[in-house]
Amino acid sequence: MSSLLSFRTLERRGPFVGAMLVLSTVVSAQPAVPMRDLSNPEATSMVGFGNIFGVRALPSGKLLVNDGVRRQLVVLDDKMSTRTVVIDSVVEGGQSYGPRASPIIAYLGDSTLFVDGTSLSLLVLDQNGKVAHVMSAPKPSDLRFLAGAASGIDSKGNLLYRAPLIMNANRSSSGPPTPGQATTMPAPPDSASIVRANFDSRTVDTVGRVKNQSGTRTSMTQDGNGGMQISMMINPLNTVDEWAVLSDGSVAFVRGHDYHIDWLTPDGKVKSTPKLPFDWKRLTDEDKQALIDSARTAQENAAKSNAAAKPGSNGAVEAGMVAAMAGGGGATFGGGGGGGGQQVTIVMRGGDGGGGGGGGAPMVSGMGPNGAIKMGPPKIEFVPLKEIADYYPAIRTGAVKADMDGNLWVLTTTTAQSKQGELIYDVINNHGELFQRVRLPVGRSIAGFGRSGVVFLMFKDVASNSWFLERTKILSGARATD
Repeated sequence: MSSLLSFRTLERRGPFVGAMLVLSTVVSAQPAVPMRDLSNPEATSMVGFGNIFGVRALPSGKLLVNDGVRRQLVVLDDKMSTRTVVIDSVVEGGQSYGPRASPIIAYLGDSTLFVDGTSLSLLVLDQNGKVAHVMSAPKPSDLRFLAGAASGIDSKGNLLYRAPLIMNANRSSSGPPTPGQATTMPAPPDSASIVRANFDSRTVDTVGRVKNQSGTRTSMTQDGNGGMQISMMINPLNTVDEWAVLSDGSVAFVRGHDYHIDWLTPDGKVKSTPKLPFDWKRLTDEDKQALIDSARTAQENAAKSNAAAKPGSNGAVEAGMVAAMAGGGGATFGGGGGGGGQQVTIVMRGGDGGGGGGGGAPMVSGMGPNGAIKMGPPKIEFVPLKEIADYYPAIRTGAVKADMDGNLWVLTTTTAQSKQGELIYDVINNHGELFQRVRLPVGRSIAGFGRSGVVFLMFKDVASNSWFLERTKILSGARATD
């Protein structure tokens, strides 16, 4: 029998999107939680990467690195000075990386799963990063969504991930839509299922739910020539929950509305731990307007940067609209995407109830030549200030990570202890206790973890337009100087 965690009725608070999310200095009393710094780099990669889409510390001291831009899995030696490509973008030994970025997932022992986006299967890599064998998933079509959201393995070897959302936009049964008549797109559900896939029984069940970003209202209009026009009303500040699987197999659901954690323990028990301390920051109308202005700029820049992208051969939505949807509500269409946003497939069903579904690229009427959608740039508006929350939320999309020592790391949206914009993580054990905070150097972010307090940082070198890695360690002992 599955264990089902239901989320509480959530307050109207939530993180604002992407580039607009910054760590804000606020004035608030802090509990006596030790602040830790990281050591100077023990090793730095000598070669750069197109991006770093995850790392996995291997028992030999080597590091498996997932470069989603160059589409390579690379093993660095223990000094991070030499590299060996184990899976490349070209077919070698029967295996290739595939056409787009795919995640690596810590599996049983020191093995690793890699999602093969071409065959929709899972490659099992051994402790040296070499392909050992291939597994099929209970629902292979779901694997295409794992690149855009968190996933993990519990203590029994089950794969946990956020189930894709499929929304049906049903038209009138009287026939094709009247040109110029708007079709209101359904709002995404306010929560998403976290599901557990069992490789032995080939079953998938739900273990919990998390709140999605919401507040974006969308409608679609078709003109007489079959072209489509999207209109979107966006709220740039919304509440989300996040989740992660700890290294001991516990599943943590971090609730964004009040910053507490619901837990599913390895033995199947459900529990909640008390609210964690957080620097709640109030938003004035001027702050809200600044959010809207930043959101509008981000949307315009995203649309411009994606304007030259070509639609997919199976009718994928124009890249400019995808960028707008992803920026506005943390949702994208079909497979792919990045970060922790929810993946959404919209299926347009005709009057006879036909049409496809079930996890592929969206099927939308109004197709042009070769299956391309004839669609202009979306018309984007923002909600009135009164509909925007009065406080910043506690967490943002993708703010939660699990280390290899059984702890949960949470990057909150505001903190009084960030002096120069450096990232500060709350570190919480599997009892729900915030026992330390860790401050990252300015310009660094977390790529992954090793055992016994090892943290792998990544940073971008502007001159070479490449990403590099550093291996550091949490400094213990006296509280660091604020």
